[in-house]
Amino acid sequence: MSRKTKTKYVLFLFSFYFLSYFLIQSVITSGHNLLTSLDQLIPFVPEFIWIYHTLIPVFIITTMILIERKSVFYTAFFSVLLASIVMNLFYIYFPVTYPRDMWQLTEPSLSGFFVELTRRVDGANNAFPSGHVTLSCLLTLLIGLTNFAKRYNWLQPLYAVWAILIAASTLTLKQHFIVDVVSGIILALMCYLLMKFIVFKVLPEKRDLARIHKKRREL
Repeated sequence: MSRKTKTKYVLFLFSFYFLSYFLIQSVITSGHNLLTSLDQLIPFVPEFIWIYHTLIPVFIITTMILIERKSVFYTAFFSVLLASIVMNLFYIYFPVTYPRDMWQLTEPSLSGFFVELTRRVDGANNAFPSGHVTLSCLLTLLIGLTNFAKRYNWLQPLYAVWAILIAASTLTLKQHFIVDVVSGIILALMCYLLMKFIVFKVLPEKRDLARIHKKRREL
């Protein structure tokens, strides 16, 4: 699959995800509070902001470089698209807002500066499910289908560790509730399994039929 074609699909995903995400945030500015006593026990750690913002570069590297086969790329594209649509439906019909005012920075630092900048750009709503957790889990599942993962056995476990750290960052930065993380994992798994089935089971059959028809015409 050409890099140019990949770029078009990835740009579409970014455009759809961010435009719909921030549009919903601008319209729906408050929602349910799902804070539990377990959430309150998790410390506020601004330094996790550096891990939190690795999602976009890892997404680009994975889709543009590590995913080579067309079937895997289409599985990734439609999985992310479906997950985005489902998340948007939750953001609209079951809005959830995190009470960030409960956790404020006490000392100035570079990490703290980026936390504040992130909070100004990204509002406290659109919390359930966690987009960061959903996408990082999807990338972890998808990387297992690549030739790179078959060649290097450590690659998918490395992604799994990264996805765990992303999930931890959403909690320690007080961006998401625990239930947001759990729902993000479930959503990622469901979208991955569904789209993998469609792309690898349904579409190959159509390609095989096309090959048969082509051979018949040649005869």
